[in-house]
Amino acid sequence: MKKLLMLVVVSCLMMVCSVGLAANEHKDLAKQQQAVERMLDVFDGEPVPAYAQVSAGFSANMKKAVTEKVFADLQKQVRTKFGVMKEAKFFTYQRFGQADRVTYIASFSKEKLVSMIFAFDKQNKMIDLAFTPVQQPEVKK
Repeated sequence: MKKLLMLVVVSCLMMVCSVGLAANEHKDLAKQQQAVERMLDVFDGEPVPAYAQVSAGFSANMKKAVTEKVFADLQKQVRTKFGVMKEAKFFTYQRFGQADRVTYIASFSKEKLVSMIFAFDKQNKMIDLAFTPVQQPEVKK
């Protein structure tokens, strides 16, 4: 009976500790999703947010790499390759030692499924992004 009681107590303590350790992760995800939402607004039609609004979520290095001209070119490339974004859904959130990764799955007018991956540093600033079409296997009849 003592062993069972100890097992229950230890299990409860482990659950409380795990909840406590994950307490701030939802705050980081919320900040990162705000930056992602501003970026997604660029591709879903009109009105397109200004570069200043979108770049507010960029890290210093990303601001240097993605200037206003590069940002406009990125918009054109995405519209040319994928079309206008119809919808985007949150897919995964992954935490790593030095960076976090937020993944969305989007549907565009020219491309059915696109994986949109956004990387963030520990200050919740966007450091990289990648858009990759998802190839679906052929369905045999």
